[in-house]
Amino acid sequence: MLLDKTSQFFKTEWKRILLLFSISLIWNILTFLFIYTLDPDLTNNAYDRFGGVWITIFRSCIEFTITYYILIFLAWLPALQDNHWGRFFLIAALLFAAKTGYSLLYEYAKTVYEVRGGQEKVVKFMTANKMIVFLATLTFTFLFNLAITFIVAVFMHFSRREKLQKELEKQKMDAELSAIKYQINPHFLFNSLSFIYSKTVPLSEEVSNAVLLLSDIMRYALGKEEDAEGKVALTKEITHMKNVIGINQMRFNNKLSIQYSEELSNPAARIAPLILITLVENAFKHGDLLDPANPLVIRTEADNDRIRFYIGNKKKQGPKELSTSIGLNNVRQRLQLTYQGKHNFTINETEHFYTAELIIQLSKND
Repeated sequence: MLLDKTSQFFKTEWKRILLLFSISLIWNILTFLFIYTLDPDLTNNAYDRFGGVWITIFRSCIEFTITYYILIFLAWLPALQDNHWGRFFLIAALLFAAKTGYSLLYEYAKTVYEVRGGQEKVVKFMTANKMIVFLATLTFTFLFNLAITFIVAVFMHFSRREKLQKELEKQKMDAELSAIKYQINPHFLFNSLSFIYSKTVPLSEEVSNAVLLLSDIMRYALGKEEDAEGKVALTKEITHMKNVIGINQMRFNNKLSIQYSEELSNPAARIAPLILITLVENAFKHGDLLDPANPLVIRTEADNDRIRFYIGNKKKQGPKELSTSIGLNNVRQRLQLTYQGKHNFTINETEHFYTAELIIQLSKND
């Protein structure tokens, strides 16, 4: 299991690791050449104490790669993207402790402070206060690394946001072009559904109700109820989520096992539309909802501080429907743009069960 995870890690991260290692290698070689031109004997003595030039450079490259990978990709970027500052400080503290412990064990005894050019007082002071100078150097170096990795992470963060924004704009443009290409006049469509509804009322109450639900769902999906910020009342999202549930129950003669509950102490809360509905549609597409012992569970909660949505279902067995994950990816992207740093979207998937939990922190405008 550990070997598989390690193999998967290097398969996905090898480009980042190789880039960091290459940068470190070039930097260390240039550093060696620079100080060698200043004092060859002093440079050779210093590198020889740590195993020679190439061993010292290689070990420094490994340390640089690990340090910068952890600080950039495990500490800074998650903190900038999701406000995980507690995790950032924990990782930074543990990394500093590990680097300090390693340096004290393997480098402290080999470190000798020496200069050329009549700086005996400086050498004497550094030698007399070797531990203090050594720890101060480690601390300064780590703070310098923190500053450099912060600049890199900020650049990557905003580059990623800009790329994501462009992707969403392209998707929106593609959707608009598709809508124009295949456009059916909405008034014609709703008038047609109204006509069908009026004709089916005397024949079948169930069919007429299905037409009515479909009309409401399509009107909502066209975005007629969004405000200037592109959000809708949570109660509207819930109403149309129930419409989706209702029309699917009709498809299966009300045999689907569904447990729905809600607790809305803040019914005025607003949310980006179709997010909850997409998660429900995903459950209908991939879930086994005919098992009374394992029903589809949907819970919606809202108070003044947050919206919490939970959905869990048993997965279908046997041949799987082809999934492009477009719906879930779209949900993630919209959440990132609309609620950056103010949401937590968690999916847990096993062989037989699938659960998703979304928590949105509300602002004053929501």
